[in-house]
Amino acid sequence: MSAPAPIPSDLAIAIVEAYAESIRPGFAFILIPTIFGVLMVPLLILLLVFSTAHTRRRPIFILNVVSVCMGIVSSVLTVHLTISTVLFPFKTVNHAEDFFYTCLEVWKGWFAEAVLLLRVAVVFPRSRLTLLLSFPIAIKVTRAILNIVYLVKWGKMLFTGTGNQYVVLQSLPKYLFKAIILLELVDNGYVSFLFLWKLQQQRRGSFLAGRELDPINFSTQQSFRNKLQNIFWIASTNFVFPLVFNVVKLVAVLIGTSVVLYAALDMVNTNIVIICTVFATVWSSTTSFIEAISRPDAIASVKPIIFAVEETIDAISVLPNREQTGEDQKSAVQAQKE
Repeated sequence: MSAPAPIPSDLAIAIVEAYAESIRPGFAFILIPTIFGVLMVPLLILLLVFSTAHTRRRPIFILNVVSVCMGIVSSVLTVHLTISTVLFPFKTVNHAEDFFYTCLEVWKGWFAEAVLLLRVAVVFPRSRLTLLLSFPIAIKVTRAILNIVYLVKWGKMLFTGTGNQYVVLQSLPKYLFKAIILLELVDNGYVSFLFLWKLQQQRRGSFLAGRELDPINFSTQQSFRNKLQNIFWIASTNFVFPLVFNVVKLVAVLIGTSVVLYAALDMVNTNIVIICTVFATVWSSTTSFIEAISRPDAIASVKPIIFAVEETIDAISVLPNREQTGEDQKSAVQAQKE
């Protein structure tokens, strides 16, 4: 029996290069979730360690835990699905696992950004919440409807045998991506403006209040200003970074960039949102965040420190000398005689 003819070297090189080119985008979907997934595990532990029985019942804490857990599970599924596709290119992936992963990817950013909306609700009085939060809540509901439409279309294409997630992603209509990104951009932009505007008002109010303080309250004034400064920078990373990534994603879709780049940007964006919200929550639980935000007159209301001084007399230094006392008495008698 004759041996099979060897594959020509030119054809073998072309086959290997084509295979390498096809799996090259998969490395991004292995590195990105691995890095962020490893970061989220200690963040979840940190979130639980710095929490109390009271804070664990708050909606912000619950949404943070849900979003972090979704991020960890999503990272594990991303790595597993990508490695399976690279190692077994001719084997069909588990459609149920793929659809569950897609649901996590779509909703984990929505839950993380809901934390930002709740954080805005903390810094404004309740009498103004209806007016200020009606618009972002309507945007959230609309985004939730678009997410459901997206998942329905994804599920129909996936379970009817269209192909893997890359093929399905390329087959989805572009207007759906544009609508989702545009609403996310408007949502994050509005919420960022509200929160940073409120913080800027607090900083300006603390400066004006500090001009009328006594020198004895200078350290308290500086401490309060430092708190507001820290809140401002944390809020900038918490709100502005997602806004910048949304602009980049919108530009990528409008100029017709590959769906692989868009998916990578979206993955980085959602993970950064989760990490920033957890950092802000942990920080606010370890400092007087609520006092600094909800009490702009906290400096002016600080009571001055009054020191109680008790005057004491050294008994030894003022104790009269008996000999000196006798001489003084004799001098007084002689003076009376004269």
